[in-house]
Formats: sequence, structure tokens, C-alpha cells
Amino acid sequence: MKKILLLVLLLPGFVLAAFIDEVQKSLQSDVNYLSARLSYEEIEFQVKKDKMILVPYIGLDKLSVSASISGTDVTYSTNIPVSITFPNVAGFNFSIKNSWSYHSSLEEWKDSGWTFSVSRDLFSNFDLEQLEKQKNLFEAAWKLLSVKNSIFLNVVNDVFNSFYYTKKLHITSRRLQLLNEQVEELRKAYEVGSVAFEDIVNAQKQLQNFTLQLEKLSQAKFSVSKNYPQTVLDTMMARLRQMTSKLPSEQEALETIKTRYDVQASFIDLEIAKKQNERSYQAWLPNPTVTAGVTLKEEKNFSISLGFALSYNLLDRGEKSHSYKLTQQKFNLQRAVYEEKLQNLEKAVRDSYASIKIAEISKAVIELDLELKKMNLDRLNKKKEFVSSRDLEAAALDVEEAELELFKAELDLLVSKLNLLVVLGVDLVEASGGA
Repeated sequence: MKKILLLVLLLPGFVLAAFIDEVQKSLQSDVNYLSARLSYEEIEFQVKKDKMILVPYIGLDKLSVSASISGTDVTYSTNIPVSITFPNVAGFNFSIKNSWSYHSSLEEWKDSGWTFSVSRDLFSNFDLEQLEKQKNLFEAAWKLLSVKNSIFLNVVNDVFNSFYYTKKLHITSRRLQLLNEQVEELRKAYEVGSVAFEDIVNAQKQLQNFTLQLEKLSQAKFSVSKNYPQTVLDTMMARLRQMTSKLPSEQEALETIKTRYDVQASFIDLEIAKKQNERSYQAWLPNPTVTAGVTLKEEKNFSISLGFALSYNLLDRGEKSHSYKLTQQKFNLQRAVYEEKLQNLEKAVRDSYASIKIAEISKAVIELDLELKKMNLDRLNKKKEFVSSRDLEAAALDVEEAELELFKAELDLLVSKLNLLVVLGVDLVEASGGA
């Protein structure tokens, strides 16, 4: 993924810890992340282990100590078997074995001699086993990355919503208070006959709408996990701006998606199916195991052994024919799966760029709306002696709300850019300075 990360702006050396700390806390308490990380580490260990072909397994195979008592005689014996094995080296299994035994009645040690042996299936598919494990590693890496990115985006939304709904509740509460004052004035005016009853009904309708809006905002605010301090919001916005300040071109992005972990896993699946299809003839053939060994004994004596073993069903119920056809069909299926995945990702890339463009236009529209609200407030301030204090405050609330919506539009734009990075397979936690 290093190549992908080069597409993201290199971040400064300092760490905006407040936001990153919140992300790390969420990761360490999330069951899906902990489970995905555990699975990845297990598969990663298996892959690393298989690459250590020059490191042998050294063991004691059934070390035994026994004693017998017959009358006043006590005898005992010891057997120490040692084996050194190099399993699955390019399909070969190498082993070195010896055993030392001691019997008290003989009062001497004897060894069975060193035995060097090698065995291999005639048609070994060890390379397919290695590809399968590499595919599993890519799949586990993609699952882990997906969970990390999901948690990162959840924290982003949670931090912003904590701020947004608090401000929105304050503005709506103040608007509701101003509307209550207006309704009271209308009632008094209605009593003296200066306004129609319809005006009171319309004002009450507005009052109910704002009350409903306030309840919905309260419910939305309740869904936020906790209240975050302003420093977390500030550091988060600064970090997101840095992460998304330089994005690849659409053509670069279309090339980058091919390096995603899940795409590489799908490509390996296709390679496995291709190799299996090329070797589909093996379904009709026996697969014997060939062995060879040399045993070295005392006084320079040695013995050589050769072995050949196989099992084969001369008559079956169609299993070989079915396996042959299934292998060919699997290759066609995996090829279609891989091509479909690339097509879907290409569409996702184009959709992401379209979403960014829409978010940019929406932000520009809200900027113009804010400018109009400010112009209206300036106009009312210039003739405030002719304007009620309630109208002035309502205009000020319009500006404050427009500023809040502009801030939300900026976050929407940043999130749309983050979603593009997710499509490209970028680790948002790592790109933001986390681990």
C-alpha cells in the first residue's frame, strides 16, 4: 500500500493528537476491529512461517524411559529419537533422523544410524498452496483495512455531529423563543382587532414546526456517543484538510484501484483457477509419492531405500469427470468475478469524483446564501432605528445558521474526498498519523 499512500499529501511531523487519540480509543474498543486484527496476524504468521524454508523443525519423537523389576533385579532403558525436518521445500519433504537407546543390562549406548530421506508427490501443487495462503492474507488485510476506515469515518461523523447539533439546537431554541414572543404580540393585537385570526393560526403553525424540529434535533443529538471538546473538532478538521488537499487524477485513481488488497486477492484467485484449469488432466491420473533415503550406520555401512506409493480408483461414480468439468467452470467464474470487480471499482471511482464535484457546487451555493444573509443583516443594522430588535436578532440567527451550514458543507466535501481515498484502498488511520 506504500504506492497508494504516495497519492496522499505527506503530513507534517507533528501529530494532532486530540483527534487521533479518539480514533485510537475507538479502535481498541471495537470488537470487529480486534477480531479482524487477530485474524490478520494469524494468517500473516502462517505466510511468514512458510517462507522460512531453511529453518528446520527439530523434535523428539516419542522420547521414552522405562524400568522393570524382576525379584531383586531392576533394569531400565531409555530411547532418545531426534528428527530434523524441512517440510514442503518446493514440494519436497526432507528429513534427518536418528535415535539413541540405552539398556542397563548392556551398559552401552547404541544408535540406529542417521537416516536421510526425501519424499515428493509426483504432481505436486505446492505453488497453489502458497498462492492460496497469500490470497487469504490479502483478504484478511482488506477486511482489517475496511473496519479501520469505517471506524475512522464514524469518529469523524460523531465529532462533527457533537458540535453541529449543539449549535443547531441553540439556534432553533432561540428562534422558538422569538416566535413565542411574536405569537404573544399577535394575540394582543388580535384582541384589539388590528390583526386577523388567520395570522395567529399561521404563527402557531410555525411554532409547532419549530417545536417539532427542536425535538428531532434533540433526538439526533442524543444519538451522538459523547460531547467532544473544541480541540478535537479543530484538530480533526485540520487533519482532514491535510489528508485531502492533494488527490490523484481520475486516470491515476483508475490505475490505483488495481493495487487494493481485495483486488489482489481476486487476481490470485484467478491465477489459482487458471493453474488448476491447466492441470485439470491430473483428475484422471494417479498421484504417486516418490521417496528416497540413505541410512548411515557404524563402520561406514550404509543402506539405500527407494519407495513408490500410490492409490487410485480404477472405477468411480463420475467424481473424476465432475472434478474435471468443475475446474474448467471455476476458471471461467473467477475470470468473470475479477472483471466484474474491476468494473464496479471503476464505477465507484467515477461516482466518487462526481460526489466531490456535487459537494463543491453545494458548498459554493451555501457560500452565496451566507453572503446574502450577511448583506441583509448589514442592511437592517444601518436602519436599526426603524427595525425591531426581534427582526435584528432573527437576521443574526440567519447568518449564524448559514455559517453553520457552510461548515457542514465543508465537512461533506471533505468526507466525499475521504470516500474516494477509501475506494482507492488508502488506510485513513495511517494516513492521518495513527497506527
